[in-house]
Amino acid sequence: MKFNIQTVMRSFIFALFTILLSAGIQGQNVLQGTILSAKDSSAIAGASVYFDGTNLGDSSGPQGNFILRKAEGISSTLIISSLGYQTKVITSLDSFDTRNLKVYLTESTEFLEEVFLETDPWSRKKKLGIFKREFLGNTPEALQCKIKNEEVLQLVYVPSSDILLAYADEPLEVVNRYLGYEVKYNLENFRVEFSTGESGLHLPSLIYYEGYSFFQELKKKPRKKHLKNRTKTFHGSSLHFMRSLSAQQLSENKFQIFHNRFEIPPYRFFEISSENDLTRIKILTDELNILYNDIYQSVLVADDIFYIDQWGNHTPPVNVMFGGEMGHTRLAKTLPLNYNPEK
Repeated sequence: MKFNIQTVMRSFIFALFTILLSAGIQGQNVLQGTILSAKDSSAIAGASVYFDGTNLGDSSGPQGNFILRKAEGISSTLIISSLGYQTKVITSLDSFDTRNLKVYLTESTEFLEEVFLETDPWSRKKKLGIFKREFLGNTPEALQCKIKNEEVLQLVYVPSSDILLAYADEPLEVVNRYLGYEVKYNLENFRVEFSTGESGLHLPSLIYYEGYSFFQELKKKPRKKHLKNRTKTFHGSSLHFMRSLSAQQLSENKFQIFHNRFEIPPYRFFEISSENDLTRIKILTDELNILYNDIYQSVLVADDIFYIDQWGNHTPPVNVMFGGEMGHTRLAKTLPLNYNPEK
């Protein structure tokens, strides 16, 4: 999926689960299993087991064991990662024994840089600056974010195609002091394409990145300023919009819909139905404009049918793109998908 200069950001669809704090909790929603090495079936301790895009997760114990409880009405993407092993992604648990899930991790091959036959003329400082701007954001909030282990990033500029690439063989550790989270981000893909416009300026024209994220609190008890910033960030966000659309409460939550510059009844171009505990959405036009709170303008483009779960997470992500205010969102202003403003 590609992004235009309005900085359309790929939406992520992730599972939402609740950590099982007591091994004695029973029920059909319990997920428990063991993390093992595919090489010799030995237990892997300290592996990260989490649900992508949330603050819900844990580490495997000395015997590789973990136990979690699934929240009701949520689609699932389970991420298992450990240093030295390839990340395992389980998009659906329907075909697995959720009472005795065995996950085998394959050792990573030695990381080899992609070979480029041309010289990279850009300094690491320049490439790192562009990466931070497009990954963290180009906002005051982004100035309160820091990548603790930026040395793991490998950055390559390819002059012949005018493209900047970035990759890392271990998760990025980002401290977000604006929202009060530490985020571990498995960067799967990052790409910025540049072009020179009529004005002669050399600027990004296409932006693409994707990965898996896990949120942890910076403090055991979040500070009041962080709670305030989270509430502010949520209102008017794509997550807020999707929850409102699914519940058919767009007007109640201060969202207005426009088509061809005219305001229309909010659901005129939305075909909404229920399917397997999900909300099925079909947009009956190519593009819609969204106005939040009479101020913030965004663009919604949907290529096909998509689904929204009870937490506002939509799938498949490639079928939905946002531009404008929602499209400018980067990691500095990204909340866990299970964020609840009422708490």
